[in-house]
Amino acid sequence: MRATPTTGLLELSAEERDELMAREREVATALIDAGTITWMWRLPNTGTSVTIWNAESREALETHLGTLPVFPHNVLEITALATHPAFPTPLRAVRRSEPA
Repeated sequence: MRATPTTGLLELSAEERDELMAREREVATALIDAGTITWMWRLPNTGTSVTIWNAESREALETHLGTLPVFPHNVLEITALATHPAFPTPLRAVRRSEPA
């Protein structure tokens, strides 16, 4: 999924934005720890993020997205992915609680 912030996020006061982003980090960290978010990147010189989610369905993904405080402040581009036969091992992020 690709998420690009809207100008609505910039229209918030600095205090509101800081509070929103702190809540976003808490929710995202819980989703990462649960294995729901498996990988995340930021596109250089932009506010856009690219995230790999582990969701059983589009509806499940939409439910998870709805828990994110910044969800209403993003334009989303969702692309379903399937495993590729040339890459036999599923991509899986290491959870923070697991030893490296």
